Amino acid sequence: MILQFEKVRHQLGDNHFYYDFQMNSSITGIFGPSGAGKTTLFNLLSGLDTPQKGKIRLNFESLVDIEQNLIKQVKKRNIGYIFQENHLFPHLTVKRNLLFSKPYIKHKEKYVSFNELVHLLDIESILYKKPRQLSGGERQRVAIGRALLSQPRLLLLDEPFSNVDCSKRKQIISYLLRINNHFKVPMIIISHHLEDILKLTHKIVVIENGCSVVSGNILNIIKNDEKPELIRSKKFQNTFKVNFDSYNKIENSYTVTFNQDIVLRISNHSRLLNKFISKGTKIQLSLRPVDISLNLENNVGTSIQNQLKGTINQIIKNKEGVFCIIDCGFELLVEISQGIISKLYLHEGQEIYCQIKANDIDVVHVFDQSEIQESKIKQAKIPEPINN
Repeated sequence: MILQFEKVRHQLGDNHFYYDFQMNSSITGIFGPSGAGKTTLFNLLSGLDTPQKGKIRLNFESLVDIEQNLIKQVKKRNIGYIFQENHLFPHLTVKRNLLFSKPYIKHKEKYVSFNELVHLLDIESILYKKPRQLSGGERQRVAIGRALLSQPRLLLLDEPFSNVDCSKRKQIISYLLRINNHFKVPMIIISHHLEDILKLTHKIVVIENGCSVVSGNILNIIKNDEKPELIRSKKFQNTFKVNFDSYNKIENSYTVTFNQDIVLRISNHSRLLNKFISKGTKIQLSLRPVDISLNLENNVGTSIQNQLKGTINQIIKNKEGVFCIIDCGFELLVEISQGIISKLYLHEGQEIYCQIKANDIDVVHVFDQSEIQESKIKQAKIPEPINN
């Protein structure tokens, strides 16, 4: 998905907004503090509001071109919008809420089916409940499902993690990745929690004081010193994909590989993993910079299970601390101390070992469990709804 905001200017009362960026990603994160102008950007993209100047394009199709007096209607933009408050109908069951979009999709190509969606979102057991009977995470999944059943070409999610606790955030992130992977629906996600965005994507647009200040891959932004405050010790997340290899019953741990030659061990503390996952299944992992230590040698006498050999590409110092970007086959951002730089004589271009405890690696999502999913769909028979 290619999204372009070209010199878009907008005014709401005394508040002025300016957006000028281009992004090309299946998932894009919109990051910034509360009140920065993130939701206003969504309203302009969806058509709920119209800018005074500028152009907005989606996959090179013009949605707005003020100079040409072109403003595409909301319903013709085919964009699904999930509001922060969910906006579920309190008097309708989950099933009726999901089907609310049906009258409006008669002439659209149908690629998201009711049955598939119900299974992917794990909401079979709540279809006949009312919204007041649901948890925050369940309401969020229903809202996502309803938007998807309108067959959108793009999904906008405004603060999808704001009404759920920390454990449910991980669940929502996994569902979003599952939907993006299965239905190939691009997403743009607003959040002021950088760690949540980075578990979904490294492609971000930073909004501050009503303006888009920087956009692109967050590691490139950091390398270019465009926005050093994005590096936050406990907020930044290294994310990378690996392949499932095996389960070790004796150690109660999992082995995964990156490009076949890099091996990692993960502790058995994630509900997303199990010993029945097929070898080669893709898994997305996350790791905080503070949870990686450095050593000059491969220390075979330590209990730390993972020791990845890499090269220091860059050393970054800012008010948040001192960090290294290390290439281990994939790039990792590592938090270090000034003392470690002196003790290990660290410098750019140096070979180094990243030491990572198996317990510190978090499983974000398991992709392509096709055999498991197909088995679920065959076993559960939910009739395709008509009018009820």
